Amino acid sequence: MLPVYLSCIETDEDKSKFERIYTQYRGLMYFAAHRILGDARDAEDVVHQSFLKLLEMLDRIPVAVCPQTRSLVVTITERKAIDVYRARRRKAVLPLEEAALRTAAPPPDAAVERDAIAQAIAALPPHYCDLLLLKYDNGYSEREIAQILDLSEANVKKTILRAKAKLRAALHEEGVDV
Repeated sequence: MLPVYLSCIETDEDKSKFERIYTQYRGLMYFAAHRILGDARDAEDVVHQSFLKLLEMLDRIPVAVCPQTRSLVVTITERKAIDVYRARRRKAVLPLEEAALRTAAPPPDAAVERDAIAQAIAALPPHYCDLLLLKYDNGYSEREIAQILDLSEANVKKTILRAKAKLRAALHEEGVDV
């Protein structure tokens, strides 16, 4: 697939930068998409969509392999995967055989709670969602996030606190106690 992407790029420098991004992060992108979607084909589609988005913004990526680029790649992939997840949930149609075999029992409480949390995070404003994902999903410290996003560490801490408060309020409205 790499030659197809490279054919869309004009300069050799940009081709080299994109090739480094592709080889360094494609596995991570697939893992992030598959973790959200749970389906290999959908995850591959999301990775492809993410690479197309990266092609559009290649001139704004200064260094191919660095923490900022890793964060950008993961964030783009996760956002695309969440979009596919939402679309799939809206069109949840089962074949007749599967509908007949499916039981009417509700899913376990943990799965319901996890889905409610994922939906609440996805519904947050993008800057809150990105900070929470960087902090709790990707495991970055406030200092690393501040460096990645070129913000002060105090700003990152305060924004994370606000995001958590907003998330807590949204979950409380949904009846999920966290």
